[in-house]
Amino acid sequence: MIKNSSSASQKTHGYIFRAVSLGVAATFVISGTSSAYAANGAKQINIVDGEKSISITSRSSNPAEIVRLAGIKLGAYDELDTKSFSGNDGDTIRINRAKFFRVDDDGSIGYFVGYSGTIAEIFADRGITVNEGDVVSLDLGAKVFDGMSLLIRRAFTIKVEADGKEISIPVTDITVKEVLERAGITLGENDTVVPALDSTVNESTRVKVSRVEYKTRSENKEIDFATDIVYDDEMYVGESKIASKGKKGIKEIFFKEKYVDGVLVETIPDGEKVSQAPTAEIKKVGTKKRDELAAYRNTASPISELSIPNGIELDENGAPVKYKSKISAKATAYTGDPATASGRKPMAGHIAVDPTEYPYGTELFITSADGTYVYGYCVAADTGGFVEMGNTDVDLYMNNEEMCFDWGNRPITIYVL
Repeated sequence: MIKNSSSASQKTHGYIFRAVSLGVAATFVISGTSSAYAANGAKQINIVDGEKSISITSRSSNPAEIVRLAGIKLGAYDELDTKSFSGNDGDTIRINRAKFFRVDDDGSIGYFVGYSGTIAEIFADRGITVNEGDVVSLDLGAKVFDGMSLLIRRAFTIKVEADGKEISIPVTDITVKEVLERAGITLGENDTVVPALDSTVNESTRVKVSRVEYKTRSENKEIDFATDIVYDDEMYVGESKIASKGKKGIKEIFFKEKYVDGVLVETIPDGEKVSQAPTAEIKKVGTKKRDELAAYRNTASPISELSIPNGIELDENGAPVKYKSKISAKATAYTGDPATASGRKPMAGHIAVDPTEYPYGTELFITSADGTYVYGYCVAADTGGFVEMGNTDVDLYMNNEEMCFDWGNRPITIYVL
């Protein structure tokens, strides 16, 4: 740091006093005058003034007087170097001309006098210290010259956080990039720095280096299969079945994971690849129009799909002419069962009964009690859930629910064949 410059002034003033206080008169002769004069005690003295050098003959032993008699003017702060002068013939007197320079030490300005040597030597003589991280506008090894102006930027300490450590760096007004270079910190391709690399730091700046790494991973995910619809005119409307089962596919989904200082902070989808394509499901859907119960009202067409065996004769009302017994009863209707208790195919004509009353295989002929509907020839093939309820006698299989709802619980006439 800059010290008070008064001590330097006092020192140079001391030199000046030595240079100008001795005003003793003396006689001198310029080199080349008569040797007789030299024989009377005169000595030849060399005077070096910077790049200039002269020789004079003088009887004086006072350096300042000799310089004055040589016609050389000294400035108020110039200095005589008499290390090579002892008053003998051939001695040398050197004149060190004062060199004035200005030092701006981080805003603290001082003016100094120097004579010879490097800036580092002058700083040492004047008590100006340069610490680690400080920046001087000229090289410290340069020679001091008159009118020289120096600027010293004093370092301040900032914190740099990187790789789990915090270090202190002495710096001046430099960029973040230069700070990292001084700290020996190398940035990876994806690493981030706050503040920005081109920012200039100050005393309050805190530099944070975040190590950013990307990793990739993948996972398998099922692909739902599509369902292809095939219309079938042999199936009723509302009926459907799976003709061919579908199979799910598999796709591999890729992700890019972002880690900051080893911590996962973001997962980014990064494409996908199908490793196994799905197989579509084939579904059959019926288009056949369902029968309506009303279509059988007051007609000779039976609801049962069973063919009437040969030998069974019907009268003009569609009832059997010959039978074992005739029973007045009640009947409900059902549909959609996958199988019958007897193993026969569920269809109109295979009806549900109380097996204790009508054993499986019993042949019957059924009409509504009022004669408006003919269920027709049928066979006892299933056990009805009505057996324990006691509110009906048989359960007639219909082709659809609408016919069942329309039938309801209706009085019937059963002809046991």
